[in-house]
Amino acid sequence: MEKLFPDAGHPYGLSPIPFFSLRDGKLYPDSGHPDGTGTKPWFAVRGDKVYPDAGHPTGIGAAPWFRIQNGKLYPDAGNPDGIGTAPWYSIR
Repeated sequence: MEKLFPDAGHPYGLSPIPFFSLRDGKLYPDSGHPDGTGTKPWFAVRGDKVYPDAGHPTGIGAAPWFRIQNGKLYPDAGNPDGIGTAPWYSIR
């Protein structure tokens, strides 16, 4: 199972503790997430884009919050902070 760890661009900074787990194309909150582990997916991965899913506090979203590039997630058009050039998460 792959995990997502906060990277240099994340608002909380780098962390060795995973914020999300990737299972079946969905991202679930993991032990490092401020809200704790979760059973509902916060995000859905579709190709190289990541969209808010049913478990996300804002609900399912039509605009991608992140884009995946070289094993990292960068803020995209749907992210409240806007499109970004620094990665928020690294996939390991």
